Amino acid sequence: MKVLIFLIFFTFFIKISYSIELNNTLSTSYNFYPHNLDGSINSKKSSELKVEAYYDKDRFRFASEIIGRIDSEDSGRRIIEAREAFINSMYNNLDFFIGHRQVFWGVAESKNVVDIINQKDNAANQGNDAKLGAPSISIEKLTDFGDFQIWYLPKFRNRTFNDSDSHPSNGLDVKSSSYERKNGQNADDLALRLSSSMDDWDYAGSLFYGTAREPLFKSSNSNNGLQAFYPKLKSLGLEGQFTGEEMLLKWESLSGKQSDEHFFSLVSGLEYTSYNVLKKKWDLGIILEYQFDDRAQSVSNEFFVLGKRIIFNDTLDSNILALFSFDNN
Repeated sequence: MKVLIFLIFFTFFIKISYSIELNNTLSTSYNFYPHNLDGSINSKKSSELKVEAYYDKDRFRFASEIIGRIDSEDSGRRIIEAREAFINSMYNNLDFFIGHRQVFWGVAESKNVVDIINQKDNAANQGNDAKLGAPSISIEKLTDFGDFQIWYLPKFRNRTFNDSDSHPSNGLDVKSSSYERKNGQNADDLALRLSSSMDDWDYAGSLFYGTAREPLFKSSNSNNGLQAFYPKLKSLGLEGQFTGEEMLLKWESLSGKQSDEHFFSLVSGLEYTSYNVLKKKWDLGIILEYQFDDRAQSVSNEFFVLGKRIIFNDTLDSNILALFSFDNN
């Protein structure tokens, strides 16, 4: 709680002193698990403060998103994190970014295999939206062929994990991490991406060389727990989306080598939307997707996903997204 109080007073001081645009969001939650297993918690409380700041000076722009999260039971969720804290400037039609930055790549709803820059804040339990900031230097340029990006990431971020007695959990703590690349967390990553559009199609291709974001798990020799092992990764990512009046067709694939073993993964599907359902201004989307992934991290090679999206078209941008997945075993 002291952390959240400090962040609140700090943001007011910065806003008054430097005329920075600030947006603060404080959220609290209480979770209760009536059918918890022996040895796991049955309830917990948590709070999260998100502070967004923007400041423009001449040709430079500073942007940041800082979060502070506390949890009464799960130490894995306790974090102070700069999800974004970067300086942006343009020179000779090149956009330069230096610092912690977040980016999203992909078009699918159930899983984004090409979204490879940021590490996942797995312990947050907030779906695919919770990411850790990526310390990086990136350059973007709008060319005749599309939007071209170059990313250099000098330091690897470990994934966050819930405590062994929390929810969700596999019953064992992740005690340590190891890496296939000899420089470990200090091994640098490089990524390139080109995205463009033509008529009703949006498409992109990306190349990545570095450390995989999804770890493998093995028993830790030094203590009773698990060790997260992050393999080396070389990959080619492809994205495509067709946008019709009522139909979206989506494709994401990632292929290459992980630990010198060839792999292939994809998410493909469609979303059909009906407008003004129940004689209201609501939109109802039906989602069908197929997942395939033959990497060792995958729980199953194949998943089928069914879902629906309700968009209420109100001033709060309210919507409901529900997905149901099942494997082919």
